[in-house]
Amino acid sequence: VVWGIVTGNPAMADNKALFHADHKNLEGTGAALSVDAVGKGRTAMAKQTGLDKKTVLNIRPAFLIVPAALELKAEQMVAQNIVPAETQNVVPQSIRTLSPIAEPRLDTVSDTAWYLAASPNQIDTIEYAYLEGQQGAYIETRNGFDVDGVEIKCRLDFGAKAIDWRGLYKNPGA
Repeated sequence: VVWGIVTGNPAMADNKALFHADHKNLEGTGAALSVDAVGKGRTAMAKQTGLDKKTVLNIRPAFLIVPAALELKAEQMVAQNIVPAETQNVVPQSIRTLSPIAEPRLDTVSDTAWYLAASPNQIDTIEYAYLEGQQGAYIETRNGFDVDGVEIKCRLDFGAKAIDWRGLYKNPGA
């Protein structure tokens, strides 16, 4: 459900897609996953403004979300134990603290696009809910009369929706 929102890029309340140039959370020219590209995304997130269009929110990414095709690259980027031979190849600590999330369902849409996401403790982005507050699966059981056994019925009433674009950033990759 949540990955469908990320890949489906639904319209928000302003009738613009979740990832849109007007939201300043979509890179216009895709770039391969790199320190410079992540730095550009981090800057875009930091410059997001509040509802008054004036208050700078300084949103910091916490997660680097990649398709499975970029998992190794993401892990190498945030690895704490790699010491580069040249100073220009040093990965800043602020990028090393990102938690990589590799999701193979992203590969079906693009194996080059990557995302940054803020911590849900900083800003809400995608919200999920259960029907009538049911926290998890609803399970009913009944003993069989015609056969020896137990019948089990299970359902999960769950939904999700993107509620704010400012905590997410997309780079279409290259």
